[in-house]
Amino acid sequence: MMVRLCGFGFLISVMVLLSACEDVTQSSAVSVSPQPTSPEASAIISTAPVESVQSWVRIKLQNLIFGEQNSSEGRVFQEWKAADVPQEPFQVVYQLEDVSVNATFANLSEEERNQLTDHIRVDGNVEWKVDKSGNSTNQLSIRFHQGSTPFVLRVGDLPAMTFVRKEPVSYAFNPSAGCDVPHLIVWAQEYAPRLLIPEGERSVELVFSEEMREDLPMTMEGVPVAAKWVDTKHLLIQLDNMRAGENGKRELFLRMDNLRDLGGNRLGAGRENLLVQQVPSTTWRYFQSGETAGGGPRDLFYDQLIVSDDRQTYVGIVRLGGSMGDGDGTSYAFILEQKGKEPVVIENVFYSTIEPDNQPIQWMDDKTLIYASYYGVYAYDIEKREKRMLHEADPEEAHNINYASYDTTRGLLHLLTYENRHETSGLERLTYASGDSMPQRTQDYTTTVEVAKYSALDMTISPTADGTYWTRIQDGVPYTDYERNSGAKFTAKGITRLVTKQGVYLQQFEKGEYQLQASAWILWQPGQAAKKIAPLPEGSFIFASGEDLFARQVDSYVIYDRARNKWASWQAPNGEKTAEPVRGKDGMYRTTVERIVKQ
Repeated sequence: MMVRLCGFGFLISVMVLLSACEDVTQSSAVSVSPQPTSPEASAIISTAPVESVQSWVRIKLQNLIFGEQNSSEGRVFQEWKAADVPQEPFQVVYQLEDVSVNATFANLSEEERNQLTDHIRVDGNVEWKVDKSGNSTNQLSIRFHQGSTPFVLRVGDLPAMTFVRKEPVSYAFNPSAGCDVPHLIVWAQEYAPRLLIPEGERSVELVFSEEMREDLPMTMEGVPVAAKWVDTKHLLIQLDNMRAGENGKRELFLRMDNLRDLGGNRLGAGRENLLVQQVPSTTWRYFQSGETAGGGPRDLFYDQLIVSDDRQTYVGIVRLGGSMGDGDGTSYAFILEQKGKEPVVIENVFYSTIEPDNQPIQWMDDKTLIYASYYGVYAYDIEKREKRMLHEADPEEAHNINYASYDTTRGLLHLLTYENRHETSGLERLTYASGDSMPQRTQDYTTTVEVAKYSALDMTISPTADGTYWTRIQDGVPYTDYERNSGAKFTAKGITRLVTKQGVYLQQFEKGEYQLQASAWILWQPGQAAKKIAPLPEGSFIFASGEDLFARQVDSYVIYDRARNKWASWQAPNGEKTAEPVRGKDGMYRTTVERIVKQ
């Protein structure tokens, strides 16, 4: 059955724009099979020519572009110059709901385009339309919607094109026979999917879901990597030419957009590249005791461990990178680790802009995690493996979230949201009680100010058992109000960075010409005079871990000594030479161990 809907309006605007390009290079990612392979396709295909009036179509054709789209994404997956279009009938494999063909011709008159359009034939159960809305008569777009079964397109004297929708080809890491190598695959989207393996591994093997052609992955420069197909599903990749990466890692970037299965299908979007990273062996420990933290086989891959109070469960954090635009956040992967169980990916990519206690994710209780960004606050139930929205900012981003903090003592979720981010820096305060869907709202609570270009100050909220530390702007700089449970209130200049039993560490700022300028740190016990902290050389990066302040200098770490009001060289409790403190409320450090090279 043929259904032709001239009013059908789904959009693949990026495809139409690309079809106007005159200089279209041949893609090495061949996603078109020269012969149909499915029984359904074979049953409907025919080599019968369309009316001879279109015998000039191939002569005038300049390029042919195939694209696909659904409600959330669209992409071009094949571009051909006229000379590269097959002579025989071929199969086009697509993956998303809708597919399009965009053709550009040379010197096509209006009459010729109308003749061509009138004689297009489509066989199969699919909705389709011809789009002639382009400014040039040389362009023609045919769009297909909801092709539940294979269908065939015939255009002039071009060969019949059979369209078949398939699920993307997938792959996984395949450990060596008899060797359970710790590994982690993070589908990190725009940050590049990555396979993390221990340092010293000389090769990796990928196993594919389908039988594959013999093409090999390429380097970023377009050179084939040192690899071979063990069989049609198993690809062995040598790791001889790794490059230096961050934090002692070695890296190999693989372009796999040219890989196809025997039927012409390709890898799914977001999985067409792979960054293989060798990671040095690492041990995690607590500052106070020197005892091992975590204890799982994948701990070396994590940049932070967020441990539950019972220490039976933790979240491994993989830092993926900073904002791709002008934002001030960082993207992470969250991996749930439970003793004796396989890891669970909570988020492959989460763009975090709110990090209480220097952590992008926190525990609400032993069964529930909470994390937040500009756009919403989320809870994750580790038993049900379910994520739910606690608060969502509006789609227009007028009421984005500046800060969020959960009070475990009282079961309250506190938020500071913009009143209208497009017009003002004013913030209102929202407080959700446990189980309530509507918050208590305090309008005109405070404002925020720019602390860097494109970056507003996060107005921290720090609940404790005895009270809560709130940040407000006064005279253009941040102040902290401490409100005790008794109702007593105390105020000091600065923003809360770390709350300890000995007092709260505040970072102070002064007004700059365009934005705030950091000026000093103080240690403040509410109700007492603040104590100024000894300054550090300019450029030192100060962070909190456990109940201590640390600073990273060129090649070492120093720790703040409260008793002597000075910064002292930090030494790991067990004397490890390669140790580094890690930010976060649990007070951990990690140390690398000697590299073992496999022969």
